[in-house]
Amino acid sequence: MHIVKEIVSEDCFDENFIKEYTLDKKLTNEWIEYLKQFGETTCLSNLDHPFYTFDKKYFFTIKGILDEDKIKVIFRRNNMDKTIDFFNALIEHFEDSIKNIEKLKDLEKNILENMNVTQ
Repeated sequence: MHIVKEIVSEDCFDENFIKEYTLDKKLTNEWIEYLKQFGETTCLSNLDHPFYTFDKKYFFTIKGILDEDKIKVIFRRNNMDKTIDFFNALIEHFEDSIKNIEKLKDLEKNILENMNVTQ
């Protein structure tokens, strides 16, 4: 999967930074299952437009609607320079996640170590 368009939407007062992305594919339940490997997900599938959130502690929060190609990402400003690479890798490796899951887990671990965070 790839990012087609990026829009900087807000610079929040709470030290967060919001970007909106358009992707080259619509997101499905497979996307939710993929995200579960890296953080906490919530999916309200009983709504007319199923809404989901994904929270990666210390990194970012992703919000979106299933079967759409747009997402909103709320980055933690104090770590954004480190975590943007993980976000990009998460998007890029979605379709080939089976063979790249360890690579993503290693990247995640290295970023957490650079932030001096233990989980």
